[in-house]
Amino acid sequence: MMLLQYWPLGMWLITVVTFIGANTGEGGMFTPGFIGYSAAASALGSLAAPVLVGWLTDRYARSELMLFLLHGAAAGSLAAMLLSSSQTMFFVGMIAYFQVYSPSVTLTNTIALRQLADSGREFPIVRLYGTVGWVAAGVFVGVICRWWTGESIEGTRAPLALAAGSHVVMAFYCLTLPKTPAVIRDAASAEAKGGLHRNRAFVLFLLVSLLAAIPSKFYDFSNVFLNQRGYVGAAATMTLGQITEVLCLLSIPLLHRRMRLKTLFLIGLLGWALRYLLLVAGSYGGPETIASLPVLLAIMLHGPSYVFVYLAGQMYVDRLVHPSNRGAAQGLHSMAMGGVGHLLGAGLTGWAQKEFLTPPGVTPAPYDWQLFWLTPVGIVVVVAILFASLFFERPHSESAAG
Repeated sequence: MMLLQYWPLGMWLITVVTFIGANTGEGGMFTPGFIGYSAAASALGSLAAPVLVGWLTDRYARSELMLFLLHGAAAGSLAAMLLSSSQTMFFVGMIAYFQVYSPSVTLTNTIALRQLADSGREFPIVRLYGTVGWVAAGVFVGVICRWWTGESIEGTRAPLALAAGSHVVMAFYCLTLPKTPAVIRDAASAEAKGGLHRNRAFVLFLLVSLLAAIPSKFYDFSNVFLNQRGYVGAAATMTLGQITEVLCLLSIPLLHRRMRLKTLFLIGLLGWALRYLLLVAGSYGGPETIASLPVLLAIMLHGPSYVFVYLAGQMYVDRLVHPSNRGAAQGLHSMAMGGVGHLLGAGLTGWAQKEFLTPPGVTPAPYDWQLFWLTPVGIVVVVAILFASLFFERPHSESAAG
């Protein structure tokens, strides 16, 4: 389930930035700055849809059937992007895609957490297969397709077509998943619903998660950076980050027993700051110079940066709230990070792109990567200080949450 959930996204999300960049400017379909603003599509898709779908599956719908519908709609949205001939239609297709893909992520988490006997220990292992799917998709697009066709397909529409077909496969696979019915079937739902906004630890964690998600959108430009600096097989190179993600996922059960959430979360935040500083250093040279070393290290820092901020957060949310409201809680967490946080981050990266990379009317484009990568560092440091100063809540046990 997790492998097929993340395989389609891994096929097109990274390379679409290269496709947009290759078709930007005179004679192209896109305008300067659209790469940054296109990131708003995923954020807009996470603003309300995950909460609504989580609420429906908590109360009325079977999760695996809802997942079937969402992946079918995702395939249709990618088909619309594939056939689009204007920036507006492409952007509308992206928004439609994330309206259905974002809640599908929270649903796979909910299904896994409900079906596993020991979710605290087993969920990271199950989620590991999502990373495997993402890595395999990147290798398929960046290496296998390049070998098969004799040229890179990263700047073409081909990844969109391949991803659409993958969503169709996932949609039918969802029909084989264990039945996961709604939890709430009586008046107790009102009490459970009210408990979310009264849970101070949960609300505070949502706020911190929102702020932490803002700088992460700068990393969407990593594929553009690698291609612009002359790195061959950029999509495949990016999978180094997923390899370290695998290692961090495997370490979560052990670390979670020995470290507080605060420590893990801070490690993840500081990982973001360090990786952007490494990219600053790497922007002073190309792939044949010593500057390639900090670039590779920055990519490898994806593991702790992502796992300790995003995935550990999903596990913590599951433990903070009542079992009957976990779908809605996961939806709110997705809205905070993937919705509001990423929307603010998309706006900031769009500004930084126009200011430092491809300013309108400037030919050739300066691509001042040093200033671009420095922009999110200060934000990460501020968020880390706020989190270290304000977050004192200890993780609850699963029994307390239940």
